[in-house]
Amino acid sequence: MQHCRILFQDGSEHIYQIPTVRIQSYSLEEIQEKHLNLFLPYVLLRLRPQLNPERKFPLTKNELTAFVDKVMIILKDEVEQGYLTEREYNDYVNLFRRAAENIFEKHPDFGREVDRMTKPMIELPSVLQKRLYAEIDSLNADNEALIADNETLLADNEALTAELARMKALLEQYHIPVNA
Repeated sequence: MQHCRILFQDGSEHIYQIPTVRIQSYSLEEIQEKHLNLFLPYVLLRLRPQLNPERKFPLTKNELTAFVDKVMIILKDEVEQGYLTEREYNDYVNLFRRAAENIFEKHPDFGREVDRMTKPMIELPSVLQKRLYAEIDSLNADNEALIADNETLLADNEALTAELARMKALLEQYHIPVNA
């Protein structure tokens, strides 16, 4: 629980308790026991301090391999126990890979290792096609949302322009100089 002290203008002070979850405080075993699969893509953040080459004990490829292997075992176990579907498993693996891409951006050898361990060995053409169509659909949906947002912004801009013109006309009507 985090605490936040808020001081109001009248001098009163209020303490708010904010519930927080500290992912770093959960071990991989606790994540597995409590089925907190949502945390798994973020556990790689624990390795970030070890990426500093000036550290006394920087991250080794073997440590990374063992860590990723534990995560993959947890995910496979969750599927076997019925806590995850195959699709959810794939989603978590993809999230884990994306997190690794960001975390190991400046350490391509570690990124390749995570990729090697999490990427399916053989991807059937039908599975690849299905995945690519899903990605295309997702990109199309994102594009449509961006277009809708753009249209909304354009409509807002037109409304503001009309309001500005109306206000300028009012100012001119009362002989008030307009600078812009």
